[in-house]
Amino acid sequence: MTLSSSGPPSTRPPSPGAHPRVLGRYSSGRPGPTVVCVGALHGNEPAGLSAISRVLARLQDGGVPLRGELVGVAGNRRALIEERRFVDRDLNRRWTPDNIARIAAGTIETSEDQETRELLAVFLPLLRRGPVHFIDLHSTSGLSTPFSCMADVLRNRPLALALPIPVVLGLEEVIEGSMLGYLCDLGHVGVAIEGGQHSDPRTVDFHESALLLMLVAAGSLEARHVPDLAAHRARLAAVNSGMPAVCEIRHRHVIKAEDEPFVMLPGFVNFQIVERGQVVADDRRGSVRVPETGLMMLPRYQGQGDDGYFIARPVSRTALRVSAALRTLRLDVLVPWLPGVSRHPERADHYVADPAVARVAVEQVFHLFGYRHVRADAERLVFSRRRPAARPVLPAELQRLREGDETVEG
Repeated sequence: MTLSSSGPPSTRPPSPGAHPRVLGRYSSGRPGPTVVCVGALHGNEPAGLSAISRVLARLQDGGVPLRGELVGVAGNRRALIEERRFVDRDLNRRWTPDNIARIAAGTIETSEDQETRELLAVFLPLLRRGPVHFIDLHSTSGLSTPFSCMADVLRNRPLALALPIPVVLGLEEVIEGSMLGYLCDLGHVGVAIEGGQHSDPRTVDFHESALLLMLVAAGSLEARHVPDLAAHRARLAAVNSGMPAVCEIRHRHVIKAEDEPFVMLPGFVNFQIVERGQVVADDRRGSVRVPETGLMMLPRYQGQGDDGYFIARPVSRTALRVSAALRTLRLDVLVPWLPGVSRHPERADHYVADPAVARVAVEQVFHLFGYRHVRADAERLVFSRRRPAARPVLPAELQRLREGDETVEG
């Protein structure tokens, strides 16, 4: 079976500004997982909304026996109206405990604060049920084939690895305040899909295929209830021939206000090999050169955002299997025995390392155990990881919302 390049007109959503917060809900009354799919967390990325609406219509029209519930959610509705990445602040960079506590307490400073509060009003009743599977649909300003991103905890892997597209590790760790990073720290599942370029009509199709495959992987759908499942898998596989199966982020180029205007040189695409010292952009300071050889990821060809580009490198599936075994056996108790490494004196599950040692072999071992977040602290490096336990928690900063007004869903 082959798939057409677009769905029936009836499945297409209205114009961006007309989206409700909750695009739709579908359940057949059977017990199963709660899956929340978010589109347009950035306002210039509407393709995910079209894909979510298409899948919801397919399930509803076919009376498909879904286990659990699928909830479709629109992200930054105000930025959608303006067709911009964000209005005041990037909605996918503000999900930190301090910001969430401030917003939950009712202090709204930006348009995106209000968006966050409204999203939390939708999420909170679902979070109380137990583990939630969050799927976040994005697109890119530069040319790209589809790929997935996930925080490197074992519970995220079944969804991400169910797709025949590259998996990028470490992006959630180098970006502060992402929505999925926050929700993952609460013990939930979270996978992001970069479906292609914003304006590429195939991006909606890629998102649709990815969402159907992940619903099967999550246990929400049986494969027999998606008769064209093989065609959806083939659609994704066909555009990723020759791509690495797994990559990890090695470098993030941060754009500061004083660096603007930042202008990426034309022609860069995701997974393109770039060499150390190669000029890839210009900013107010002059030429921007790549610090190490690797794969170009997410070059910024849009006016907003403080991420200029990322550099990644391939990771073998063998390394993933080894890391899964190490974590399952809880062998991370051996981490303090690594050379130049000691436990953090104040923070549990944090380790302090001598940078002269940790930048090579020790850092790679840390990655096997999921310690991908690293920050400099004086003359040492501090490694930490996402919360590995699968039992969800409702943190203190959400207690006020839990007891208060949760009426914003329209």
